[in-house]
Amino acid sequence: MNKIRTIPKMLNARNISIALLALIVIGFSGCSDNQNNFVPYTKVDKYISLVNYNNLMISGNSMTFPAEGYAGLIVICVNDQQYFAYDACCPYEGTKLSFVETNPGQSGTVSSSNPVATCKVCGSQYILFNGGYPIKGPSTRNLKQYAVTVLDNRLWIHN
Repeated sequence: MNKIRTIPKMLNARNISIALLALIVIGFSGCSDNQNNFVPYTKVDKYISLVNYNNLMISGNSMTFPAEGYAGLIVICVNDQQYFAYDACCPYEGTKLSFVETNPGQSGTVSSSNPVATCKVCGSQYILFNGGYPIKGPSTRNLKQYAVTVLDNRLWIHN
């Protein structure tokens, strides 16, 4: 008689476990918002002459190079030995058309003294000092960062 009573309890517990697992799987598959986008890998291997782009020798200045990286390349000077470089693609939107700008409306190679880059699509803003992290808007991901090596009067930006 004990065997008969334990089988329904086991089936009941098993059904509950299966139902919970199904709810978890359905719940995670429903999380397909834009935040799951990413910046695709693009080979970056660029040398920048600080003699030609002397604005980059001033702390706080940045330059955008639209033909580099996935959606452009933003380089900012922290001091004469420290630079950061980011892909201009907004990680929230994840497309080449959703790039961040330091001087909205300007095209080509753009020089700026604005340390904040803004996505023209979603409005997310990123601080370019120390990591490119979001400070406003829907994005919670940092800009994609590239390595920067200082070589005398040149910068080598690479991944």
